[in-house]
Amino acid sequence: MHFGECNKVKSEMYLLLSKVIKCKAAIAWEAGNPFSIEEVEVAPPKEHEIRVKCKCKSVTALQIVATGVCRTDAHAVSLSFKEGLFPVILGHEGAGIVESTGPGVTTFKPGDKVIPLYVPQCGQCKFCLNPKTNLCEKISTFSEYTVVAETSLVKIDAAAPLDKVCLMGCGFSTGYGSALNTAKVEPGSTCAVFGLGGVGLSAVIGCKAAGASRIFAIDINNDKFSLAKQLGATDCLNPQDFKKPIQEVITEMSNGGVDFAIECIGNVAVMKAALECTMVGWGTCTIVGVAPGGQSIPVSPMQLIMGKKINATFFGGWKSVDSIPKLVSDYMGKKFNLDALVTYTLPFDKINDAFDLMYEGKRALVVGSSADRVVVATAVCHTDAYTLSGADPEGCFPVILGHEGAGIVESVGEGVTKLKPGDTVIPLYVPQCGECKFCLNPKTNLCQKIRVTQGKGLMPDGTSRFTCKGKQIYHFMGTSTFSEYTVVADISVAKIDAAAPLDKVCLLGCGISTGYGAVLNTAQVEPGSTCAIFGLGGVGLAVIMGCKVAGASRIIGIDLNKDKFAKAKEFGATECINPQDFKKPIQEALVELTDGGVDYSFECIGNVGVMRAALESCHKGWGVSVIVGVAASGQEISTRPFQLVTGRTWKGTAFGGWKSVESVPKLVAEYMSKKIKVDEFVTHTLPFDKINEAFELLHAGKSIRCVLKL
Repeated sequence: MHFGECNKVKSEMYLLLSKVIKCKAAIAWEAGNPFSIEEVEVAPPKEHEIRVKCKCKSVTALQIVATGVCRTDAHAVSLSFKEGLFPVILGHEGAGIVESTGPGVTTFKPGDKVIPLYVPQCGQCKFCLNPKTNLCEKISTFSEYTVVAETSLVKIDAAAPLDKVCLMGCGFSTGYGSALNTAKVEPGSTCAVFGLGGVGLSAVIGCKAAGASRIFAIDINNDKFSLAKQLGATDCLNPQDFKKPIQEVITEMSNGGVDFAIECIGNVAVMKAALECTMVGWGTCTIVGVAPGGQSIPVSPMQLIMGKKINATFFGGWKSVDSIPKLVSDYMGKKFNLDALVTYTLPFDKINDAFDLMYEGKRALVVGSSADRVVVATAVCHTDAYTLSGADPEGCFPVILGHEGAGIVESVGEGVTKLKPGDTVIPLYVPQCGECKFCLNPKTNLCQKIRVTQGKGLMPDGTSRFTCKGKQIYHFMGTSTFSEYTVVADISVAKIDAAAPLDKVCLLGCGISTGYGAVLNTAQVEPGSTCAIFGLGGVGLAVIMGCKVAGASRIIGIDLNKDKFAKAKEFGATECINPQDFKKPIQEALVELTDGGVDYSFECIGNVGVMRAALESCHKGWGVSVIVGVAASGQEISTRPFQLVTGRTWKGTAFGGWKSVESVPKLVAEYMSKKIKVDEFVTHTLPFDKINEAFELLHAGKSIRCVLKL
């Protein structure tokens, strides 16, 4: 028989042996409306794809065990998300078990525990081959089963708790990685984390892990300060406590500006403030939060000319496939606390409750209730909320949101060789193919392997693995962890320690990794430095944690909510300030407080105004401002060029700058070894059917991370 005919027969036999799985998924039929728990059909994985049973919202044909509710999911379903495609299955923070694999999958097998990756890692494109990025050019977890490309899935430790590690699929990894990879927080440095949500707290963790001596945790919710400090923030600030802009306050408090600032909110104004609170000469600003579509950050070229750096992080800069297993390993090794990020755990059918919690400012993780489901747990992230809101110009509906999840591999497609059924994994919205110029470049974690199709809510082959009521459902960030099963590319998943609690490490899939990495990777906070963190949300807290780990001697947390200060100090903040308490801009206040400005500042809000403040709060000559928070689409950052001319650096971080696939397993290991905090980020745990409540908690500012159990 002709070789080509043999392959055809093989493929036909495969399809006959494979089956379409019916499972529950949270469908976003249109922007602005609550999720609807529906029975969907998940097609078998195709070549180099894996179907995962989601336990925390994971990937390949995955059974999702758990998935987190992220702001991105909420944004995607909101009316403000102009590019949303509906109907769609959202979710990108998940973890699960491989249910089946498609032809060509060689790294995964049914039973593998995995985490879907919205950032894939094919290991072959110019992006994966470039160490400077974690973007993959080759390239949804709010479903019990989902199908992902082999490059968008990572195998993790089978012992890892999927309802924890699913958070590594987005929030945690993004926040944690924003501190470690993008910001590259250095020991003894000063960090400022804006927004103390899950991502912000993850950034705090990253700052602490990086050894920041001072970590400023900034948020307008004082209720978040306690956890932020628990995770490493040395100072917690509420912008509303100052009469001057928070960036001025941080600059004064950090003697010229913080070394690293991470924005974990998605507010362009805060992004600007974060950039402006960094030290002149070396300040780096890492943007983690995603702002609404159309927003821009008004940044003056002089800010950069003066030495400041403003950058952003995508999935914390992690080469997804390579990093997630490591992050899971770090978590299992107790290197950081991921469990703290889960504030609520809900059953899958409570997904709307999870979103309600998020809207109220409470973080929720949606965790699977059935032990045999592969996406074990998923967290509710601001990114999910952003897309759900309709403000995301790239949102596709109907869609299965979710990107902070962890689960077990249920099956793998043809060509998958690094994962097998049963592997514990964390899906990665930032893939790591290991072959593109980005993956090969140590300066970035932005793998571009599957970027084009992933951005369209599709698998690498341009199709979807989800269907419901005869309609195609879009994937989200290449992970879709708001589903019991999800399918991801094999370069968008990281295998982690099987002993890691999935309902905790799932946070490493985004927020924590982003904030933490923003400090350690992007800002590279140095020991003894002064840091200012704008926004004491999850990412902001992660930044504080990173600054503390980095050895920063002074960590200033800035936020308008004083309720967040206590938590920020628990994470390592040495002091917390509220910009509203100052008559002058917060950056001026920080400069005065820090004898010229802080060494590092982190904007974890997504506010371009705060991004500028963070930059200007940095010390002249060496201040570095890292933008972590993602501002609204279309917003621009603006600042005075002289800020940069005088030595400040303005930078941003994606997923904390972590090379996702190789870094996430390490982060899990750090968590397991208690090097970084994760548990403290979880403020709520709800059943999956309470997902809308989780989002309400998020919007109300009552949660840092709400974990949904499937």
